[in-house]
Amino acid sequence: MHEKQLTRAAPPRTFLERLDARVKLLAALVWAVCVVTVPTGRGDFQIICAVTLLLLLGWNHPNLKRFARRFGTALPFILVLGVLLPFFRVGEPLWQWGWLQVTREGLATAWHVISSAGLCVAALCLVWATTSERDLQAGLRGLGVPAVLVGILGFMVRYLHVLRPELHRLWDAQAARTLSRRRGAALRAGAHLLGAFFLRAHDRAQRVADAMYARGYTGTGAVVARAPLRGADVAAGMMFLTGLLLARWGPWS
Repeated sequence: MHEKQLTRAAPPRTFLERLDARVKLLAALVWAVCVVTVPTGRGDFQIICAVTLLLLLGWNHPNLKRFARRFGTALPFILVLGVLLPFFRVGEPLWQWGWLQVTREGLATAWHVISSAGLCVAALCLVWATTSERDLQAGLRGLGVPAVLVGILGFMVRYLHVLRPELHRLWDAQAARTLSRRRGAALRAGAHLLGAFFLRAHDRAQRVADAMYARGYTGTGAVVARAPLRGADVAAGMMFLTGLLLARWGPWS
C-alpha cells in the first residue's frame, strides 16, 4: 500500500511551525526578490543567505526530513539548468572540444543561477515543510491571492496524494509484466505508463468535479476565519526582513 496522510494533525513543535503563515509567505517572497536581484559575483550575500537557511533548518530540525524530501525533488531540475549554461555563454574559453566549449563567464553564470535558484527553492520548501496545507491556503488568502488561484493550488497539492498511489500501482503492474531488459522496451513501457496515468488522472478529476458540483460547490472553498496577527509573529517577521534588506541593500553591500 502506498498511502499518505492528507494533512498533518500534530500540534506545532517548533517556532516556524507556530509562526503565522502570512508572515512566512511574505518573508519567502522578499527573500526570493533579494536573492534573484543579486548581481553575478556578489557571493557574500548568497553565503549569508545559505548560513541563515542552515540556522533555520537546525532550529527546526524535526522538519528536516520533510524539507529534504521536497527540496530533493526540485534539485535535479536546478542542476540540469546549471550544467547546460556554461556551454551557451560566450566568453573566455576554459575548455574546448570542437565546437563545444566551456567559458569562464558561463561557469560564473551557472554558479549564480544554481545558487540563486537553490536558495529560493529551499526557502519555499522550508515554508512548505513547516506549514500545514490548510494554513498555507489561509495565508495566501490573507495576503490577497485570488480565491480561485488558491483553490487550484489547494486541490493540486491535496490530490497529488491521491494520484501517487495510482502511479505506484501502475508502476508495480508494469514491472510485473515487463520481461525485456532492453532500453528501447523500457522506454516504450514508460511512455505507455505515463499515457495510462494521464488518462486515469483525467478520469478521476472529472469524477471528483462532478461529485463536488453535485454537493453544491460554487468554485471557491470554505473560507477559513483569519486569525489576527500576534505581536510575536509581527516582531519576528520585522526582524527577519530588516536584517535581510540590510544585508542586500545596506551601505556596506
